[in-house]
Amino acid sequence: MTFTAKNAAQLRARPGTPAEIMAGEFANVKTELDALAAADAAGLKILKGNLTAGNANAFAFTCQNPEASKILVTRTLIYITTAGGTAGAVLNVGPVANATSTADTLIDGLNLNATGIFDNITDKGNSGKSSQIVDEKGGTNDYITGKILEQNAAALVGKYYIFYTVI
Repeated sequence: MTFTAKNAAQLRARPGTPAEIMAGEFANVKTELDALAAADAAGLKILKGNLTAGNANAFAFTCQNPEASKILVTRTLIYITTAGGTAGAVLNVGPVANATSTADTLIDGLNLNATGIFDNITDKGNSGKSSQIVDEKGGTNDYITGKILEQNAAALVGKYYIFYTVI
């Protein structure tokens, strides 16, 4: 916040009637609150990109936290428009240390041979969670990866969306 409340002596020293002085102070507070509300409305951010088809153990996506602070991931959506093509292909999604590691703490075992919209709340699997903290860029676990496992997903087409708030 940039607004600093004035003490009684500072208010008495300002020109104008008491009503004018108070109206000016309230206008300053309103400006500050409007700025905070705008920042809060913009607080939800999205990382997004295309899923990449691949064989088992390839990555459908990797992304690094772009923020200088930790983030709270509140939703991860996987939108599959073309199924992977091989029964048994699954996707694990989670925060990890680098672009070549994998975790299943957001989504565990998502069927890549089905089309639709899937998320870490209703389709999280056994180990998935509805939210996760991801370290700041350059931190210990600052990547989120989606790894293809078990079978190939060579025909996979779709997008990923990761909703987060900077903390």
